[in-house]
Amino acid sequence: MTQNKDFGPYLNVKSAIFPAYRAGGEELLFLTDITGTNQVWSVAAKPAGSWPDQLTFYDERVTGIFPDPTGTSFIISRDRGGDEQDQFYLLEGDAWAGVTITTLVDTPENKNNFGSWRPDGQAYSFSSNRRHTAYLDIYIQEIGQEPQLVYQADATLNAEGFSPDGRSLVVRRSNTNLDSDFFLLDLAHLDKAPRHLTPHEGQAHFEESVFSADGRTLYCIADQGRDFAAPASIDLTSGKLTYLAEREWDSSVLAVSPDGKKLLYDVNENGAFKLIIRDLESDEEKEVPGLPAGTVLGLGLATSKPVWSPDSRRIAFSFNSPVHNSDIWEYELDAETAYQVTASPRGGLNPQKFVMPELVQFPTFDGLQIPGLLYLPEADQSEAQADGKTPFILLVHGGPESQTVFSWNPVLQYYVSQGYGVLAPNVRGSSGYGKKYLALDDVRKRGDSVADLKAAVEYLRASGVADPDRIAVYGQSYGGFMVLAAITTYPELWAAGVDIYGIANMLTFLENTSPYRRKLRTPEYGDPEVDRDFLIEISPIHKIDRITAPLMVIHGARDPRVPIGESAQMVESLRARQRPVEYHVFDDEGHGITKLKNKLAVYPAVAKFLDQYLKGI
Repeated sequence: MTQNKDFGPYLNVKSAIFPAYRAGGEELLFLTDITGTNQVWSVAAKPAGSWPDQLTFYDERVTGIFPDPTGTSFIISRDRGGDEQDQFYLLEGDAWAGVTITTLVDTPENKNNFGSWRPDGQAYSFSSNRRHTAYLDIYIQEIGQEPQLVYQADATLNAEGFSPDGRSLVVRRSNTNLDSDFFLLDLAHLDKAPRHLTPHEGQAHFEESVFSADGRTLYCIADQGRDFAAPASIDLTSGKLTYLAEREWDSSVLAVSPDGKKLLYDVNENGAFKLIIRDLESDEEKEVPGLPAGTVLGLGLATSKPVWSPDSRRIAFSFNSPVHNSDIWEYELDAETAYQVTASPRGGLNPQKFVMPELVQFPTFDGLQIPGLLYLPEADQSEAQADGKTPFILLVHGGPESQTVFSWNPVLQYYVSQGYGVLAPNVRGSSGYGKKYLALDDVRKRGDSVADLKAAVEYLRASGVADPDRIAVYGQSYGGFMVLAAITTYPELWAAGVDIYGIANMLTFLENTSPYRRKLRTPEYGDPEVDRDFLIEISPIHKIDRITAPLMVIHGARDPRVPIGESAQMVESLRARQRPVEYHVFDDEGHGITKLKNKLAVYPAVAKFLDQYLKGI
């Protein structure tokens, strides 16, 4: 039997994300959790070797770094207790001359989303729900002055980029999570309605807008009239939308070089990300070489995007993979060389022991092929693997418009080191496979994605790699809902379940989630008035008598997305029925367990729970 290891080293593997160049491009600011929560650090922009300097020292996490156009000052964002209510601060100076941090926006009762700096570096845009909790309006703040409301609508708005002359601002309106529009706001004539840049019929998503150097073209990521999102350009004179690439995979990030000559975008090929550099004059493209299967988009809720150096000759990005914890990398265009800038600690673990998954597919009830990542323990870690006696964890991602990709997951690597197998399926409704696949679980098709979990178990049994009597289902957020749906819909399949801030009751979730989120979620889940009976029908709380598997439930008390009442009602109902349930609540966490002290408390408890019910120890 595999000897239990200490979970601590895996939770002490650190990560570096969110690169931002300082003026001159010789220094990079970034976020790392080396002290337990993400803080701002700086390091020389060159291959790993120089020692970084810590610039912020908060108890709470920093969530973003946004350099002004000159790279001499930075806006940083941070929230409190994981509540996702970002506030803004101006960071000036450096580790040698000293750092000064000035508060810009401190309204902890409001959600604030950073937009962009104005090209002159004297003001920035952001969106906030300070006028009404259900809507996000557009504000501009001159540094040293109070923010000014420049555009409001009863909708979810986000500020994108300023035009090169600073006279216009692109505003993105989210109609649903999968449908959006761009508008061009004339800042000199705020009495005029903004120009609608993306009129369309049906569902279309637009994001990542950035102006060309001459201000005549808007580059973006779009999926209007196509299944996959791709880089595109909008001619601001004619309004014509032109796609720049034809690929059967999604793109999600885009950046134009400061000299306006090159465009950077990503391609997500089955959960492995590539970076593509396009010459805007010749239309020639090159892939950034030397990167194994992995992701360039950060970790968890922290979307960390690639950035250009001030001289347009380098790109900085965070990179991680199943066998590489996240670090800052650079790519030099002239040398065509990618190299690692930071070297985040690995908890004293041997990276050669980390396991790379196999990309697999399996058929589900209607013949649809479901992709997934299969992690198998090494032979010396699972004496039972050869005869199909390996205990397995079915790991379900959240979203639901998300995707399990080739990314670093220390918790998963711990379980594999302990002789567990892990299958992480991208059931119908996952992103990364086009709009058609993404829509296959909408509203009344919700149960079809749960049936895909049953098909995953059947695949594990048929392939002979798993002990059919020792399979647990494990997920967080919407993945937590899938856990609860699985153990109530197919109770006979599971030896245990782990629900991390999941949805127990679709009605109470939609009633109590943050108001600004409610409108965006109903097209996916259903309308509480129109679809009330169906939402009751699919809510696990109403099928609780079917649960036979022991359940662990984990939740942050400050969660703005899935209120803690979702977990509380499930646990209360199970305890009233004297069913085995273990409950962990963290008063200083939101939608995620982010603080090291809390990770060190809860994840070993999860491991003990799974060992008890899957290994009998």
